[in-house]
Amino acid sequence: MTTGVWSEADSASFIRFADFFVPEREKQQELISTMIGPVGSGQVLDLCSGPGALCGRLLADHEQARVVGLDASAAMLAESREVLSAYGDRFTAEEFDLPSADWRARAEAPAAVVSSLAIHHLDGPQKKQLYTDVHSMLAPGGAFVIADLIEPVGARATELARREWDEWVRDNALASGLGDEPYKAFHENEWSWLQYPDDLDKPSPLRDQLNWLQEIGFTDVDVYWARAGHAVFGATKTGERHDG
Repeated sequence: MTTGVWSEADSASFIRFADFFVPEREKQQELISTMIGPVGSGQVLDLCSGPGALCGRLLADHEQARVVGLDASAAMLAESREVLSAYGDRFTAEEFDLPSADWRARAEAPAAVVSSLAIHHLDGPQKKQLYTDVHSMLAPGGAFVIADLIEPVGARATELARREWDEWVRDNALASGLGDEPYKAFHENEWSWLQYPDDLDKPSPLRDQLNWLQEIGFTDVDVYWARAGHAVFGATKTGERHDG
């Protein structure tokens, strides 16, 4: 990811190595699924759904929910459609451009909006606008849950996050029995923005994002997990939830 533009080569690398590149990926997905709460037969949007791992978790945990995976990558969309084909019309995949506003006017108010490892591609003002638009589109009582890279505050925190991320990838790869192949790929692909800064990654401090959510009008703004420069956090749109 040295060019500042996400490529299909990046998609292929992520599909293959995501479980090694993302600290406690399964735990993050578990927390997202838990914190959207009961959604009944409501619709859940997954922004930048990638190969469909999070969508699959949501479909399995919420047995009536309908999940829409939105992504810009043709390879990611194809992978998710194939992997989740058993869910039939409970899963649909749509091509979209995250910074664009055209997808944000929905025919149906979603019961929840989630995103994993995507929103950091937006700068601060773009994030705040996205959060504003998500608040507008959500059904009353709807949840917005984000797992993403965050910008550490200060040099010591930055170095701690860089080191923890690097060590997690190395140790997880070795424990898997794959040797150092995933760890080598992590560095060859310059995956850690903390070690290999680029124009594509624009994480914001966690405290700023929590403040934006609260200012916009979300309630129950909180952090559910944080490690190695990553965090899971979210909030609720005020109102009575109707679970479908």
